[in-house]
Amino acid sequence: MLDKIGDDFNIDSDVLQSWKNEMYATRILAPLIGKPDILFDVNVPGHVGPCLDILRQVFVESFTQTAHKVNKDSPTQKLLFHKDVPRYRKLIGPFFKGIEPVNDQAFWSEIYELSNKQKAELKFNRQLTFQQLYDLFIGKYRSEILDDFEDMEESRDLQFAKKVEEIIDLMEECSKNS
Repeated sequence: MLDKIGDDFNIDSDVLQSWKNEMYATRILAPLIGKPDILFDVNVPGHVGPCLDILRQVFVESFTQTAHKVNKDSPTQKLLFHKDVPRYRKLIGPFFKGIEPVNDQAFWSEIYELSNKQKAELKFNRQLTFQQLYDLFIGKYRSEILDDFEDMEESRDLQFAKKVEEIIDLMEECSKNS
């Protein structure tokens, strides 16, 4: 898309490369490298966070076109990978050339296929989910839950504890029959 816009408006190649670098590296991938828990269901330990931040900085620097000067007073994370960044920069040009454009129809077709595949693999079962909630939580803490509902004036007026107890009894009956 950016190549097409660059061609249409006769944009300098360095400016076009900066657009690509900014859009792809700085705005999309760098935040995911520094904080993968944004997108993925992972727990990042406190001691790993600073390491990921260093990798994120190296990644962003690899996409910049100007070399940053370092000296003995530079931060450690700048010194750590300083010698490797020029080599990484050389890989960026071929990286963008290897990306093939995708039309809207192909994109949405792929999304639809992935969605259907995921639906087939997940096979969500509402009854099973309720049973698992009951087994893991409600069954263990039945009396505490009911006592809490009896203690709250709002739920006592609505006879909420009685209704919840009826549901729990139904769940127990279902689990005995399965």
